[in-house]
Amino acid sequence: MNKLLITLALMLVGVFGMQASTTITSVKSGDWEDATVWDLGRLPTNGDIVVITASHTVTVTTNNETCNGAPDTHLYIEGTMTFTNGSKLRLGCSSSVTVEIGGLISGGSGGGASKKLYLCESEVWNSHDPDVPGFFVFGTTLPVELTDFSAEVQDESIVLQWETAAEENNDYFEILRSTNGLTYEVVGQLSGAGTTNNTMVYEFEDYNPLEGLSYYKLRQTDFDGESETFDPIAVEMLKMSDGSCVLTVYPNPCPGNCRAKLSDCPKGDPQVRLMMTDASGHMVSELYDTRNFDGSFDLLLDKSNNLKPGVYVISAISGDENFTQKIIRQ
Repeated sequence: MNKLLITLALMLVGVFGMQASTTITSVKSGDWEDATVWDLGRLPTNGDIVVITASHTVTVTTNNETCNGAPDTHLYIEGTMTFTNGSKLRLGCSSSVTVEIGGLISGGSGGGASKKLYLCESEVWNSHDPDVPGFFVFGTTLPVELTDFSAEVQDESIVLQWETAAEENNDYFEILRSTNGLTYEVVGQLSGAGTTNNTMVYEFEDYNPLEGLSYYKLRQTDFDGESETFDPIAVEMLKMSDGSCVLTVYPNPCPGNCRAKLSDCPKGDPQVRLMMTDASGHMVSELYDTRNFDGSFDLLLDKSNNLKPGVYVISAISGDENFTQKIIRQ
């Protein structure tokens, strides 16, 4: 996994609708056990929504069990959470840990595998494991089992599609959009299926998309007001200077299966070349003058490409025009 090179400030993701919980937020870097680190002047406890703010590093220094009970605790890491030798953080059952884009769980130095994170007395991470950058979630049990979420440019709009394998008490989905992965606005809402074990397919069309890179994510709300927020996806939509072609890369970051597509190119365009290179400039994949039935050009990336996690560059060349976009392989 690799971190997106985006600087994040405070973002309370997924806490909407959790009215019974108290949000406690870091105000500076320091020891988890130091009450002055937290805006409420106390330590986090059971039932809190705990937010480690971007640019803050909060260090777990003891075998902390102040949140190891009911009701569940939800930790959102926008900055960094790290551990000293042998320290442990224990959260109760049904709790969750969300590492936001730009956030990080780090084992620090020394201590081998003795520094650990527990959910419901089960170890989910230790310091022998790699550091955990965002976006990543430990332990969330979702009332909706989301199996697919994708975005694609179609003409002048962006079409979002998602699929669920099961839903429980699901009232509705909200579609949220952002230009920076930090601040989101609600751009639409679709009714959920209530409770079902059948596969459900949803589609939402954003008729007024933003230029350049946009982030989309789904927020699902139950009939009782509880809500969960799913991982964001990104769509890159760029137009060539003459407005003749549109490049989309989705999802980005790429979790293992993604697609680069050059579309809306006039049939009479010169040959189009799509290339992907790694950070060192070495050619990884190339597609040259192969049109789909609709005149578009595709570069499909999946696990069979044997791409290692890292940053790659997609280049599109059409006539005298040449432009590139980065794609992050997680």
